[in-house]
Amino acid sequence: MITRADLNWWLDLEPELDWQFATTYADGAPHEYVAAPRTNGLDASDYARAAHVIQTYGEPMKFYKWTRIYLRTPMGWKHWTMDADLDDTNLVNRGRVEHIYGIQNMPVTRSNTASAYDALASRWDKNHPLTEDEQAQTTAFIKTVFGEQLWRTLDVGCGTGWPVTSGLVDPVRYVGIDPSTPMLNALVAKHPVVAGIHPMSWATAQENRVLCGTRFDSVLSLGGSASYLSPAELRALAARGKRGAVAMHFGEDETPITGDLDPQLAAASLAAATEIAERQLRIGRFVVSHLPAG
Repeated sequence: MITRADLNWWLDLEPELDWQFATTYADGAPHEYVAAPRTNGLDASDYARAAHVIQTYGEPMKFYKWTRIYLRTPMGWKHWTMDADLDDTNLVNRGRVEHIYGIQNMPVTRSNTASAYDALASRWDKNHPLTEDEQAQTTAFIKTVFGEQLWRTLDVGCGTGWPVTSGLVDPVRYVGIDPSTPMLNALVAKHPVVAGIHPMSWATAQENRVLCGTRFDSVLSLGGSASYLSPAELRALAARGKRGAVAMHFGEDETPITGDLDPQLAAASLAAATEIAERQLRIGRFVVSHLPAG
């Protein structure tokens, strides 16, 4: 887990470190760095911890065509790392916050809403993914509903974007909705070019009409995300799909690792899905339903 204590550790450590100036980039992109094994006061676990802090509490920004997650600090710096696997990090960069490079057309992930998933987000794909069997069966179910090509896809409670990572959906046709900023940061770190990211709950998205009247070729709510939706929200979700939606609830005997799910809401949501589903299947920890559009 990455918590506010980890963030404070890094912010307190920043002024104590011997930051080196990157002379190679002095003209075009001046910045500083700390690197293993040259920097005293940091070991391998510290670099990994810092990388997880940056992804959890940072936000996407552009360096010309590249999108990375940057953490702004009170000292006026923005910190970033370069490794795809955060646990392999051995270098942390920092540049001035006021230095901007290129058009800042990156996805916005800041929701200003705390989520029980925040502390787990930077390690979610490693520690809490769908099992291989759950992935295979869920993929097969989705394809029976939407076919081999999902085309324009809405994913509610998208988390780290499994449908894109698995190859089910092209990033440029993918719109994700989720209230957890760190989960969305993890998504954008993997897939910086997506059709849309909305950092909010499904209820807020409907209230603010962020999707306008758009209907999607495919609509998803996977990995137990549907358990957080009321019966009315489930129906509104299905109505967004030209062929309805695939909704994935936790089974009656299952709960999320976060422990934040209201059991009454979850039971009512699953009961509503069972009532209206055209097809329903138990897959591992979950009940997967095809909800009709109307």
